[in-house]
Amino acid sequence: MKFLCFVCSLTCFATLGFSQDPMLDMDMLFPEWAGRQDSVMIHQHVSESDASESVSLETLLKRIERLEEEVQQLKGFLEKRQQVTEKKPDDPGIPLIEQQLYTRALRHFTAGDYGKAAELLRQVRDNTEDKELNLSALYWLGECAFRQDNYNEAVVLLQELLSEKSEVFRENALILLAVSFRNLGKQAESNHYFQVYLKAYPESRYSALARKELQKSQ
Repeated sequence: MKFLCFVCSLTCFATLGFSQDPMLDMDMLFPEWAGRQDSVMIHQHVSESDASESVSLETLLKRIERLEEEVQQLKGFLEKRQQVTEKKPDDPGIPLIEQQLYTRALRHFTAGDYGKAAELLRQVRDNTEDKELNLSALYWLGECAFRQDNYNEAVVLLQELLSEKSEVFRENALILLAVSFRNLGKQAESNHYFQVYLKAYPESRYSALARKELQKSQ
């Protein structure tokens, strides 16, 4: 349990250099589908006791899958840090102050203070010359806007990120963009990005719910 907490805390704050996107809150993205996925996966002929056991197993498997993702994220971060320490003296890498601003921003984000997080992330973007750090800050600005229900701003920020043709947080950006358009009542745009998402990530963690959203709009 202590190891799990350690991994989770590090992966929350050490996003720079992640090989995978952080897991989004499914209930935040698709509140109307909350709690339905487990029941869909249970066969009708299974008894109530067996169904309860299946749901528990499914929940456990999801937690294991998420933990594996977090371990991979931590591994990516540690590899990134190792590369930084191995840089030549004339290649200083990302300035410490920019890393500190970014880390502080994510701490405010995980605490739910999205306004302060956004303020610090803008400072990161204004000061850094590192493209990956700039794009990472841009993604988190988009998610801050999304979590504050400012979907118009989220759309602008996430579209800017995707226009860079980078893999930095691309999966999350696509799904957040699709849901932002949906929440704005722009179904055509929402469906477009759900389709783009499914084409790029057909068997990913959000693909089943993305398909449900497309079916619902037909």
